[in-house]
Amino acid sequence: MQLLKRAWGFNERAGITGVLLFSGGRFLQVLEGCPTIVRRLYARIEADPRHGCHEKLADGWVPRRDYGQWHMAFAPPPGPSDWRQLPGYLTPPELVLAALGSATQPLLSEFLAISAMQPLV
Repeated sequence: MQLLKRAWGFNERAGITGVLLFSGGRFLQVLEGCPTIVRRLYARIEADPRHGCHEKLADGWVPRRDYGQWHMAFAPPPGPSDWRQLPGYLTPPELVLAALGSATQPLLSEFLAISAMQPLV
């Protein structure tokens, strides 16, 4: 929770928006913002030893942000904390609905389906 709040604060100050989705022991992240800042952040993510195997699925310019606010979802929510109190927290179905019409909506749906079927060991 502490790491999540720190990252959320950094993203807000840096003008980064996007999605962080956790399901089945895996993360899917969409980062939007100034290309230089996003690439710098992604380099930090890649270098972080807490992150095991990672794969960039897409990179490039888009005409508008799909996530003007930062959103996150956990499937299922971990522990007894009330995750709904976090700014931008949505349940996975709400997140997919919020993404309707975006280029990432099919990716979010597929990620949830695959991660639910094949939990990371």
